[in-house]
Amino acid sequence: MSRISYSQLTMYGDCPLRWKLNYIDKLSIREPSIHLLFGTAMHEVLQTYLEIMYFDSVKNADKLNLEQRLHDKMMERFQIDKEAYGKDPCTLEQLREFFQDGVDILDFFKKRRGEYFSKRGYKLIGCEVPIEVDLKKNIKMVGYLDIVILDEVTNTLKIYDIK
Repeated sequence: MSRISYSQLTMYGDCPLRWKLNYIDKLSIREPSIHLLFGTAMHEVLQTYLEIMYFDSVKNADKLNLEQRLHDKMMERFQIDKEAYGKDPCTLEQLREFFQDGVDILDFFKKRRGEYFSKRGYKLIGCEVPIEVDLKKNIKMVGYLDIVILDEVTNTLKIYDIK
């Protein structure tokens, strides 16, 4: 059975030739980017916070130095991308600008976390939860849900996509 990601499915829907060039002919040009570096780092920081909050305690999650974790994750991703692509994924100025934006986002998150995420009546199912959907006889779409939380009162799932 063939497996494709949601991004592949979207690309195919937009332009089947582009999909073929990327995934069949392997002619895609992949470039590192500050956007991907930052997004990956921010996902990891927020998901770590939520895992500690739900599986341990809000108190211990609040003890995390989220800004330092974001800095460390961004630097880690910078090195990974640099090694993978043989060049810097961004400029130092971009890194600083995105880090400051991240600090502002984390400040907002910490101040308003309770409006979005509560332990009372909610249970974290997981972060990066895999999902598979059969599309056709031999094609399965595979994706990952950023955050999945069970509302224990209504027995419904809340799915969060971090952007």
